[in-house]
Amino acid sequence: MYNIIHFAYTNAHNYKTEKSIYNIITGKKSHQTFFDACSQQLMSLYHSMPNLKYPSFERYSSHFNIESQQYQNVSNHPRHTYDSLVNTFNAIQLLTQTLSNIKHDIHQFIPVTQHNIVQTQVKRLYQKITKDNLQTQFIEELTSLFHNLCQKNTNVYLHYYLQGFEESMYTRQQVSLIEAIPQEKLFELEIRDLVTLMYELEIKQQYPLLNQLIILPSLLYKTELTYHGIQQGMRFEELAAQQNVKPNTIQDHILELFIKGYLTQYSSYLLHKQYEQFIPYYLSNRSERLRNYKTAFPELSYFEIKLIIVGLERGDIRA
Repeated sequence: MYNIIHFAYTNAHNYKTEKSIYNIITGKKSHQTFFDACSQQLMSLYHSMPNLKYPSFERYSSHFNIESQQYQNVSNHPRHTYDSLVNTFNAIQLLTQTLSNIKHDIHQFIPVTQHNIVQTQVKRLYQKITKDNLQTQFIEELTSLFHNLCQKNTNVYLHYYLQGFEESMYTRQQVSLIEAIPQEKLFELEIRDLVTLMYELEIKQQYPLLNQLIILPSLLYKTELTYHGIQQGMRFEELAAQQNVKPNTIQDHILELFIKGYLTQYSSYLLHKQYEQFIPYYLSNRSERLRNYKTAFPELSYFEIKLIIVGLERGDIRA
């Protein structure tokens, strides 16, 4: 817990308040918090501790000078929230459980997750695997995945949470006792493993099946409406009129769609060629306030500046 909060403080820009860091960790549903998490490389900590109360957060923060300052076990993925990491692993759990039980002619079992999106994604891939007889390929990919996790992380703990025919998953408390690791420390190590796992799954050519289980962060309801409108070819003005909101609100929706990986064509929204000159400036002045960037590049809108920052921090735009 201390390490996660300390990591967030270390990555956060100097001018950011404690409240903004708290909002990221607890997962406040606001476009400012989404942008803060993305621009400060704290995406994987977004909503990682939803039940943390602010007085407890302040208490943890005040003990940095007492507690160990080492947070080498905490890692971050620039493109996925904590929920996205967990849901993707849940999908791997569910598909493994399903294939294992079906192989032993067990067709009725309690699924490891009831999450609708996870179940839908797993069902789609399961049908493809059974239709094309790809069970062996799935096992090979899963074996390769955990082999690579073990090579990249000293010890891996996610295997304890896989479940199959007559094989139940462990609880975090049980793993904590088996490995003699405090549960809070184990939580940090699990995040590290999930981040490494997601980096692996993004290598599509290496994991053509498992890559299909990546579950993107969920969208706010209004943002989802905007996304469907964009898919239908609607323009800014039409989207704003449809939802009876200002164009700036639609811009916030579009930023959320890029932050969470639903949109990837940045050039469609970067209208000024000068954005190319902004990139090296930003990389040399990463912790500036937005208004300072606007002063240096007045021809760029705040929306364009934010969008470039999102692209750079996600790794979608290359310098």
